[in-house]
Amino acid sequence: MKKAFFILFCLALLSEAAFSQSLSFGPQLGFVKTQDAEKSVMMPGGAVRLYLGGLGIEGAIYYKKDEYKLDFGSSTATIITKTYPIMLTGFFKLLPIAHVEAGVSWLNTQIDYSNLSTAWASIKEETKGDVAYHLGAGAELPLGSFVLTGDVRYVFFELDVDKLTKPQSLKSDFYAIVIGLMYKL
Repeated sequence: MKKAFFILFCLALLSEAAFSQSLSFGPQLGFVKTQDAEKSVMMPGGAVRLYLGGLGIEGAIYYKKDEYKLDFGSSTATIITKTYPIMLTGFFKLLPIAHVEAGVSWLNTQIDYSNLSTAWASIKEETKGDVAYHLGAGAELPLGSFVLTGDVRYVFFELDVDKLTKPQSLKSDFYAIVIGLMYKL
């Protein structure tokens, strides 16, 4: 009897998620730690979410700025990157408020070499566009016409610094804890 009640309870929770539809948009703010970067940064942005049943999709754009220390044996140097992650994420609702997510990102990154020593004085900056992938989980709390969102994402990304005489790959994987307040249409 307990098992039958548990199964009915789970089906009731899943049926609400399976038939709900919504469109929402709004600002988001992420707390980001990039693997090789010197410190954690904030990542402001905005997103649009569409749910059709238990499946959803989100399009979002953010901005983040990181500093990396490069080690050249006898000296170190700092480069600054400004990245605009454009993320397309698919959601699968586990419960009416919880979901898992996976997606693809386009990261447009401007690399500023102006803080390097005079040995690289001719190098000022470069811009790169790279594809990355992300996985995560999140929750949504409905508040009338608004939805409070919270997501944790891990982005798999490796930034190649091509302009240096010794090309390096920076471990640019990052995790983001993102909160948002979405307006539900």
